[in-house]
Amino acid sequence: MKYIMILISIIYSISCLSQNLNTDLFQTWYLSDYYSTDDNIHHPISAINPPLSPYVTFTNTKTLSFDGKGACNYFNGNFSFPSDDVLLFSDFSGTLSFCNSSDHISLENAFFSLMQSGGQYSISGEGDNMTLVISLPIFVNYVFGNSQLHSPNFDLKQAVVYPNPVDSKLFIDSQKNVIDKIEIYNSVGQTVKTINIGFDIINMSDCTSGIYLIKLHSEDKTAFKKILKQ
Repeated sequence: MKYIMILISIIYSISCLSQNLNTDLFQTWYLSDYYSTDDNIHHPISAINPPLSPYVTFTNTKTLSFDGKGACNYFNGNFSFPSDDVLLFSDFSGTLSFCNSSDHISLENAFFSLMQSGGQYSISGEGDNMTLVISLPIFVNYVFGNSQLHSPNFDLKQAVVYPNPVDSKLFIDSQKNVIDKIEIYNSVGQTVKTINIGFDIINMSDCTSGIYLIKLHSEDKTAFKKILKQ
């Protein structure tokens, strides 16, 4: 009888949780603004230079999880619904790259403070024009949209390659530019790799130690990145 009651409790808990879930949450949300309700000073993401597009993706799997990117670091973790309109984040983990821009550092600190805590949330709109607002108990609101911010200022030169120095796997963050091709040259100008698909991760383990140039192609634009292979 004891085990039957435990099973009923588990089933009831799962049923209650599924009723609380707003399925519109499970998609990618792009941060567009954050502000304090005390002074109403807004920090629109479109005003940050160099431009960027921080985001978080909520996934409904066996465990409720999230992942995304701030200014120059990626992150992931889990979340829960203690009530219908509250999100709590846990198990936060992020990369440790250093942002070169003070604006990016400020944005990332603010964004990561949200992703390590949580708050009351609401979703409005429909289709590709939905808005997610998460409010922290310290009276800071974070505003997201489910459509990526479109900015004419995105520049292929803002693409990031890391880690540098690299040992085996080189990661390419295109900063929302569409990469068509990547070429890798050694220190004497010889082409050692040409990549036409799979631009996010490049295997450098078969390259000898030394300095390499990464040439990024996007439509009629190109940009070079220098890396050191250990």
